[in-house]
Amino acid sequence: MGFKTGFETNEERDRLIRLALNGDREALDRVFASYMRPLYLAALRVLRSPQDAEDALQDGLLAAFQHLREFQGRSQFSTWLTRIVINAALMRLRTTRGRVVTSIDEELLGHDHVSLAVKLADPKANPEEKYAQEEQVQILEHRLQSLPAVHRSALWLRDVQGMSTREAAEALGVAEGTLKARLHRGRQRISKQVREALVQRGPFNHAAAMANEVVEPAA
Repeated sequence: MGFKTGFETNEERDRLIRLALNGDREALDRVFASYMRPLYLAALRVLRSPQDAEDALQDGLLAAFQHLREFQGRSQFSTWLTRIVINAALMRLRTTRGRVVTSIDEELLGHDHVSLAVKLADPKANPEEKYAQEEQVQILEHRLQSLPAVHRSALWLRDVQGMSTREAAEALGVAEGTLKARLHRGRQRISKQVREALVQRGPFNHAAAMANEVVEPAA
């Protein structure tokens, strides 16, 4: 699973990217516009501030435009863009440490006010399972904020955006082994916190039993 974009088909995406790489500015604008949302969310996972994420996104897109001829096709264009935007976000992180985002849902999803729990819930689940899934993902949203940026961004790209291990590693500019180590440490920490939070809310029920399953998918 990759980023959800505004392209109608993969063929349209590939055609526009080829045109953009050959100097077609209109095609480049359409490509950037189609990737805007997932790139913004990737920056937001690092910075935890909507305004800083927007600034990092603009910095990243400008850098991508300036270095467009350096793209050699060894990775997907979306992965290349993501790496540039995340690098821009990490540069801004030095000056934004300690700032607090007041709305978790706004931080994760912008202004559409649809929680991550609703978007990730299994539509085929029965009412009890659906409630458990929504509860644990709501807790997961909050607990993600306690992670260091390197673990938070790894979990976001791999487990929420749905990138493969290779794609996420390329986007972050690290080896796959490094990414897997970050995922493992981040998932361990989140798993413990999610289980504790669920137990504090009531009896150790189905939701608590499912906590490991949510935060420990296959790498």
